[in-house]
Amino acid sequence: MSPDFLEEACRKIDAYWDSRNIRKRTVVCYWYGGEPTSMGIDVFKDMADRINSVFDPAKGYEVKHTVLTSLVSVRDDWFPVFDQYGLGEFQTSYDGDMRGGSYMRKWERRVRAAVDYGLSVSTISVVNRELLEQGPAWTLDYLADLGVKETSWLPFMWNDQNSNGSYDDYAPTMSSWSEFMTGLTERWLERRRSDLATPEIGQMRFILSQAERGGLANIAGQTLFLMPNGDFVLPDYREGWKEFMRPFGNILDQDFADILASPARRKYLRRQALRNGNEDCLSCPHQDKCVMEFWKDNREGDDCFGGRRYIDWLLDKSPDVASVSGSRSSCTLY
Repeated sequence: MSPDFLEEACRKIDAYWDSRNIRKRTVVCYWYGGEPTSMGIDVFKDMADRINSVFDPAKGYEVKHTVLTSLVSVRDDWFPVFDQYGLGEFQTSYDGDMRGGSYMRKWERRVRAAVDYGLSVSTISVVNRELLEQGPAWTLDYLADLGVKETSWLPFMWNDQNSNGSYDDYAPTMSSWSEFMTGLTERWLERRRSDLATPEIGQMRFILSQAERGGLANIAGQTLFLMPNGDFVLPDYREGWKEFMRPFGNILDQDFADILASPARRKYLRRQALRNGNEDCLSCPHQDKCVMEFWKDNREGDDCFGGRRYIDWLLDKSPDVASVSGSRSSCTLY
């Protein structure tokens, strides 16, 4: 994606907000791929500077750039970039030993270097069988020792890229996901009670905070993925729960308003609001606070993709979470 193209896309988005006379304009640019740092520092800064110049604070914009990086090949000269554009924060993928011991040793060295530099490091993980084997308590202790501030734990989704056997090899059931999350939160409570530095758990904070929001707050109504060819897309599902990207329009050929109001996007949002017709979800008291932000069919004989078993347990434990949260409950990662 060229910087010129990205600037043009931003100008169309800015024109849309101007036409709606919206005063408070929050933009979170989430850079991921692939490996976003592979573009190099000069290109990244050029693109981020162009975004910032269009989304001017004088017009009510607040802009933050969050980079999700594997980190293993990232050199120290990226750290000031994360500091400046990410407001001192960045994310890195953590998958346990799924990628091998050598990979993990490199990753650990880079995490420690970033923390020593003074950056706030968050991890995002797709829960896999390797993480289940090392266990939730060990995992949280390990990340705490590295100085990680926030964590996010996503269910393992089936898509075209992992249909080569990786999904079958590494994807646990949702029942196992809920069990892992329960163990992780139990360990979080133990560490907090002992006044030990402990990474926040994004899904825990998200679920507990949903009581303060509307019933549709956990659908992807304000998120769009921008592809290199200009398409705006979001994950959708076929064959039950196989993920693919649903396009809504192309910013090179259309105004942003036309994309937002396109028949494809209106249909998508209606399906999300109606939980894709999933009877289990429509009758569930937790449909407003589960982790299934893109609705799909549940897997027969398994916990739902929203993690109901973990939610039931967590809501029962919410007074305990509140009692040890103190002033460190600002996690926004989910």
